[in-house]
Amino acid sequence: MMRLVFALVVALSLAGCPGPTFVVQQYRGPARPEASIATLRVNGSEAVRLLTLDDEDVAAPLEVDSRLHIELLPGRHTVGVGNASTPHDRWPAIAFEAEAGKVYRVTFVGGAPRIFEVTRAGDTPGRDATIDPSIAEPATPKKATSEPPATDHP
Repeated sequence: MMRLVFALVVALSLAGCPGPTFVVQQYRGPARPEASIATLRVNGSEAVRLLTLDDEDVAAPLEVDSRLHIELLPGRHTVGVGNASTPHDRWPAIAFEAEAGKVYRVTFVGGAPRIFEVTRAGDTPGRDATIDPSIAEPATPKKATSEPPATDHP
């Protein structure tokens, strides 16, 4: 009788659990502490389908009850997405600036993809982290040289 009660408790507790969360490390080297990386979350229950990340093909089927967490280094990243309900629709890649310790998720707003910072535990959307495509990539500082500047006179 005790085994039956235990089996029933385990079965009921598992029934309420969501599916698996797949974690993928997008950077090279050993795993880093959570506070030093950013996470891009994809929920299988949503229409968003991640196709590319930083120009790499990351398209993979995701079951409705599962999630994908892609661990990223802080910095600018681009994502290409599609819509599960209209599989042939693709949008131009969108960008965001990932911050260490933060979680991000792509969501459709007015039919267009946007990247939002979300809470780690509740997945509640916060600020829109999408970078406006009209904003140019930050300029790379030029290296200082040891040579003096050229002058027109001796």
